Amino acid sequence: MSRIAVSLVAALVVQALPVAQAGAQIPGLYSLPQSDFVWNWGSSNLERRRGTADIEVNGAEAQFRCELSAKMRVSSTMTQADLRQIEQDLNTRLDFIYAVSEAMNYLENQRVLDWAVLDCKEYDPPEKTAEEKATREQEARDKMLRELERRRERAQRDAE
Repeated sequence: MSRIAVSLVAALVVQALPVAQAGAQIPGLYSLPQSDFVWNWGSSNLERRRGTADIEVNGAEAQFRCELSAKMRVSSTMTQADLRQIEQDLNTRLDFIYAVSEAMNYLENQRVLDWAVLDCKEYDPPEKTAEEKATREQEARDKMLRELERRRERAQRDAE
């Protein structure tokens, strides 16, 4: 088998393996709201939501910056290590909102979750001033000129 065929087969296998974990990142499998949103799990009665949250995580996905707060039931057998592991798992996910919804749905179905709130706000980057834009453009021009000069020097060395 030629080296090209082997590398093509290896590339196809590598791309096919992580599909289950990356499924949430494939456009069309799920869609996010278009503006700020709040999702709730567990007790919907705000008066019953007492105590400090057991899980507090900040994360981002797409154009949203989100805060998750969750409290486990008193009858829960989850340890502090379990809670920290959930926080760590959520912090490392690129598909944060999807991961939170999966985790909270699972905990709610297991009757472990008392309440949870995911509050997501659309991120609007601050507007750049004309001076900042000009500085950035000048830096880009300088970088481009340095790269062109480096390529010319390399071409001259290679020609010699």
